[in-house]
Amino acid sequence: MVSKKASELLNSSNDTVTINELKGRLTHLENNQLSEIHKSLSKSSNKETFDRPCIETLQKYVSSAKPKNTNKNTRLWVSRFESFVNDTQPNIDLMTLYDKKAIAMLLCEFIIVIQTKDKKEYKANSLYNGICAINRFYQEIFKDREPFNIHEDFEFRIVRDTLHTRMIELEEINNGEYNGADPLTDEEMVKIFEHPDISSNSPDGLLRRVFLWVGCCTARRGGSYHSIMASHFKKRDDGGYNIVTIHDKTHQGGYYHQTNSNQQPVHIIPPDEPGTYGACHDIRKYLSLRPNNAEENFFLRINKDIKGTILYDFFLYNIFNNKLINFNILFRKLV
Repeated sequence: MVSKKASELLNSSNDTVTINELKGRLTHLENNQLSEIHKSLSKSSNKETFDRPCIETLQKYVSSAKPKNTNKNTRLWVSRFESFVNDTQPNIDLMTLYDKKAIAMLLCEFIIVIQTKDKKEYKANSLYNGICAINRFYQEIFKDREPFNIHEDFEFRIVRDTLHTRMIELEEINNGEYNGADPLTDEEMVKIFEHPDISSNSPDGLLRRVFLWVGCCTARRGGSYHSIMASHFKKRDDGGYNIVTIHDKTHQGGYYHQTNSNQQPVHIIPPDEPGTYGACHDIRKYLSLRPNNAEENFFLRINKDIKGTILYDFFLYNIFNNKLINFNILFRKLV
């Protein structure tokens, strides 16, 4: 066969034989390049030997990805759910049940009646974690069929509603109840804010004052003050502030107030009343005194430069040094 010129091959673009010939030439050139690379590697590299991991070793690494307690908790709650179904619906085999609506109905019944083996009520968070464990189990069962998520799928809305109501019920009977702190009284608050040691006209006083405002408005845990960053304070159009909350102490209870990992809870500090100097005024003043090179932490230590000018430097103020702060005790000393 007479070899065709490249121009002739291009002009016969609709000819399958011609196109295949072009592809064949390209493949030959690519293989030739790979061959040259292989020759170069063979000359420059010493031959290495490798041992393939056995299936037991592979399984060890895969299994270690999840904490042992997580797997144990999953087995425990799936076993409880299976026992419930076997007792109430003996004709149903959970291991081969792939109907989401049927599973949803069984879960609703399970959530309402399940108790510990010694007939005591579970705590609200324990029940929530149990449903999460069952969810993990079914995600494995359904992985080759379709997505499965009790927390998102529309088929399980009734499950989420039932769990929400049941969790609140459990909280009200003191199993999942959140114990409140001893709050400062109105009289104590007035005395504290009027105390000269907490005046916004002095650096130390302004720092204490802002700390008190943040505590009152967000109910922070002592250790979580370390995690507050200046960037967490978002000024609102009405003059107030939104504060992004990383560790939230307050909790309204139920399923729907569980913190979602992809959401950032926000506390709202409302604007000051007209003619008053409240939380927003003090926070705004405090933020304005931050040096440009300060670290991201919101609470900074007071420092003086060589001219004696008072600054807020980029070290955490010493009252926050790795100690949990009893908020009420700290400020009751001023009363």
